[in-house]
Amino acid sequence: MKKNFKTIISVIAVLLIAVLVVINRNSVKKQEEMADKMQLSFIVNDGEKIYYYDETSADYINFDTQMKRKNGDVFDKTYSGIEMAVILKDISVTLSQNTDIHIVCADNYEIRLSADEILEKGNIYLITKENGNKLAETDGPFMLVINNDEFSTRWAKNVVQVKVNEK
Repeated sequence: MKKNFKTIISVIAVLLIAVLVVINRNSVKKQEEMADKMQLSFIVNDGEKIYYYDETSADYINFDTQMKRKNGDVFDKTYSGIEMAVILKDISVTLSQNTDIHIVCADNYEIRLSADEILEKGNIYLITKENGNKLAETDGPFMLVINNDEFSTRWAKNVVQVKVNEK
């Protein structure tokens, strides 16, 4: 009897895990499809807003930055993108000290940004091009660049969603 019970519990656990994997996979697939259409999901206070990224916008700019490695190597890069503060303003998000912002990537990597970081002019960009070329498939279509992050440890590749909680 104990053996049958353990087998049944094991089968139920495996089925539950399989269902959760399928649900998660479909959710990520939808987000990746949106990104391919230059759309990005913003979850703002539990409601969704879709941002339509426009490379022809006057806010889409080229900017130079340096990527540093811990071994001392320095790489000059030119990126093209829109400041995150501009994007948030476009979708009517007002930043305050209590605003909580999380950037979510296709692999579920997530970073937290403060309102001060975002509001700092020339600091945080959502980019689509590196050195004049579309981002590599492993990096994009959207990548978050934080200019003031000396070793680019908080940069985020394959951004698929932004969560904003206006407290």
